[in-house]
Amino acid sequence: MKQARRLIWALLTIGECLCLSCGRSGEAPLGQHPQQLSGEDYQRSKDAALAQAEREYEEALTNPPPREVPLPNFPAGPGLPQPLGLNFYERRKYYPGYLLCTYDVSENHYDQSNEPAWFKAALLQIRASGPEHFPPFDWVAIIMRNREEPSKVNTYELAHKVGAIFKASEVFDSSDDPGLLVAKAQMDRRPFKFDPQQPTPGEQDRWLIVERHAATTRAAASSDDK
Repeated sequence: MKQARRLIWALLTIGECLCLSCGRSGEAPLGQHPQQLSGEDYQRSKDAALAQAEREYEEALTNPPPREVPLPNFPAGPGLPQPLGLNFYERRKYYPGYLLCTYDVSENHYDQSNEPAWFKAALLQIRASGPEHFPPFDWVAIIMRNREEPSKVNTYELAHKVGAIFKASEVFDSSDDPGLLVAKAQMDRRPFKFDPQQPTPGEQDRWLIVERHAATTRAAASSDDK
């Protein structure tokens, strides 16, 4: 709607200025024929702009832009760290269709046998929040991160111990047992990579699990189309 209004005012202003200029000097701007600046041409331009604005307005009513939904994260910050056992959500434009979820634990001796319970807890948190509290997504990628791992660059990747991807429709379906979703999920032991060669800091934390899953999904869709 704002864009349509800007288009109208721009055309009206330009047309009025040209007509006034033509009326004062009797000459058209360089490269313009005087007849192009007639009142009739100006009226046609204005009518076209109004019609375009009306079309944009109708389109906005029919297909409104998606509502921006803030992620339901804990308000962590200086002096208020992210609690253990609480999901932290992210969205990244280069991973469209995926909700990224990090679940922090603190284990001096990391025990993989605890992972099913942690994944189940993460899924239940998402389900309890409800789909209305998230932007639309098709998949959720969950990574378990151990805070006890040294936070140096060469060990940062190792702190991200395991990941798995789940269908959003199944996560929010109360008839699906989260424990069974975890049991049938494929666990990825190299879900994350810190890549300082990426152009921006926001892209250096690469979710390999998402990149591999997206590539596999595209390949499967391409095969089905043949």
